[in-house]
Amino acid sequence: MKITVAGGGNIGTQFAVHCAEKGHEVTMFTSVPGHFADHLTIVDKDGCIIHEGDISKATCDPHEAFRDADMIMITMPPTMMIPLAEIIYDNTDAHTMIGFVPGNGGFELAFRDCIERGNTFFGIDRVPAIARLTERGRSVCCSGYKEKLYVGALPSDHTETCAAIIESIYDIPCVRLPGFMALTLTPSNPILHTSRLRTIFRDYEPGVTYGSVPLFYEEWDDASSELLMACDDEIQAICRALPGFGLEHVVSEREFYSADTVADMTKAISTEPSLLGLTTPCVAADAASVRGRGLSGLRSGRKQKKEHIESHMRRKASWREKLDKRLRGRREKPDDVDPDRFIPDLHSRYFTADFPYGLNIIHQIGKLAGVSMPRIEELLAWYDDIAVINDKLNLSDYGISNMDELREFYLRK
Repeated sequence: MKITVAGGGNIGTQFAVHCAEKGHEVTMFTSVPGHFADHLTIVDKDGCIIHEGDISKATCDPHEAFRDADMIMITMPPTMMIPLAEIIYDNTDAHTMIGFVPGNGGFELAFRDCIERGNTFFGIDRVPAIARLTERGRSVCCSGYKEKLYVGALPSDHTETCAAIIESIYDIPCVRLPGFMALTLTPSNPILHTSRLRTIFRDYEPGVTYGSVPLFYEEWDDASSELLMACDDEIQAICRALPGFGLEHVVSEREFYSADTVADMTKAISTEPSLLGLTTPCVAADAASVRGRGLSGLRSGRKQKKEHIESHMRRKASWREKLDKRLRGRREKPDDVDPDRFIPDLHSRYFTADFPYGLNIIHQIGKLAGVSMPRIEELLAWYDDIAVINDKLNLSDYGISNMDELREFYLRK
């Protein structure tokens, strides 16, 4: 197959290596094609090569990347999904399969035009392994490969084909999901990252700085576990309130980590070998370290006519204005900030993807289902108070404002 990987980061590089190793013709779509070698490797924690393969090319030209692709795998953050969906729509036809990993975040909404044109759209529930670049464009370190993956597709009749391809690429058994929403409601990053960030930075507001921050997973605490498990329970309540959507396959964090109590959850996460040493997203508190971050992104030349795209751009303009105002304030008083102090990196995808996309979409589905979600709402309210990028994805922008419309979109065959 001709496979294009959109995104040259941790997961994109990992996926590219596995595809190339299995003999597929791989193209990398990346903003920095010059950084990529033809030969890519995956290494273990000791630096030993465990997978390797040669890609065909790396390019930043969307026409070159997408026009002949049989399959596109998207590993970019949700903040890029709307312009990326436009670009892919303009440079492909209905035969191209479009997938993304991990499968939460609401990607499927942005690609509604592609789905309605006839493209097969699919996702994988979680990343197949923890991946961290060792050398950009050349090598990535991977650990903790999953024993099984969950794959869902729109329309659902195409799930078997998609799952079989992913199995052949990763040599990992795939569970075929009967409904795509099981991916959207997967309680991984949208509650794992958000609960931990809320606990670590519970007292944060502009002007608050930190002398040090704990490791994200290795120093996980009971307060983080309590919040995580409460949000996990709320997602399971959403699943129970939506019979017929195939949500019996949504694996709770309690089940995933084999943890029945707060203490069990803390121990399971803090001692998971693949998560050891991973840091909390933060930056130095001086003005220069945050100036302008998050302002650049993927852009398309397609004329944005639809109302939901216009609504998206109005919201984007709002947070850009908010961000610029905060940055101007920092530039005016750079000497007031201690360079040895830290603040949360509000431009990290832990913030910009998991709150306004993943968790926000879960919350909206829960509201349509009539489920009470006090802890999830607490997390979203906290983020609203501190965010400089809060470009939320709304179901209503994509024609979903009631249960009938929810069923029509997610239960298509």
